[in-house]
Amino acid sequence: DPARREGKKKRKLTRAAIRRRRIMRRLTALVMLLCVIGAGVYLTVTMLFKISTIQVRTADGVVQEVGGYTSDQILQALDVHTEENIFSFDPASKAAALEKVFPMLEDIKVERDYPGTVVVQVTEAQPAYAMQTDSGWLTLSAQFKILACESAQPEGLKTLYGGEPVSVTPGDQLSFEAPQTTDSAASDASGESEAASQPQEDGRLDALKELQAKLDEYGLLDDVTRIEFADVDQMAFLYQDRISVLLGTLNELDYKLEGVKMVLTNADGKGIGPTDTGGLDLSHVRASGTNRRFYLAQ
Repeated sequence: DPARREGKKKRKLTRAAIRRRRIMRRLTALVMLLCVIGAGVYLTVTMLFKISTIQVRTADGVVQEVGGYTSDQILQALDVHTEENIFSFDPASKAAALEKVFPMLEDIKVERDYPGTVVVQVTEAQPAYAMQTDSGWLTLSAQFKILACESAQPEGLKTLYGGEPVSVTPGDQLSFEAPQTTDSAASDASGESEAASQPQEDGRLDALKELQAKLDEYGLLDDVTRIEFADVDQMAFLYQDRISVLLGTLNELDYKLEGVKMVLTNADGKGIGPTDTGGLDLSHVRASGTNRRFYLAQ
């Protein structure tokens, strides 16, 4: 019947229109929700989290001076101001910049204390080591930050020997350039070769840090007066300016230092006396195997 067919067609069109209207309503609601969320985020970032307080702190609390620098100097170099948004800067990059500007401060952290406080957490660097370079004597902290570079050797500090560092600028961390190895490769059929330099990972600083930590763990670090780490296969240190200890590599380091401590402190009555001088060679000592002797050479 033509009339019935026309009625069915109209009903189909009506159902399709209803579906389209439902979809449009859902899309409109989604867009409105996203707009509300965006507006909320914008208001939160730009208006609600404004900086109201900026502080310089140490482990003892808020300070006005640390390491010879006033808090005003530190905050001026920080270049962050009140009424700015607390998310408008990168804390890590700010801390790294402050480390370079203030050599006598280290382990600097810039932290957000919500809702509106910025905290510059600092530690005063203490001189611990001296190291001679082509540019003069470096003064280094226990974390190997360069504190000063002067012509005269600093007094009362342990000395380091590890080669020429990359930088001698106060504020920089001690670092060394990776050694270069030269490989020869055939360049043509006649057998001629040309050198190609390939960088290798430098392990001197990592070896120094590992040895420092272990010496401290075994209670020997305070009496160490010199550490040599220019060759990580021939690590050595000087004990009380009178006993040279050659460790060789840092393999079996715990085993070696246990024996070193026994000998140097005379814990069992079979070690060295308080005025003995000489050297201990542990470069061939192994925890496993038959070669377990310690050699004292005058």
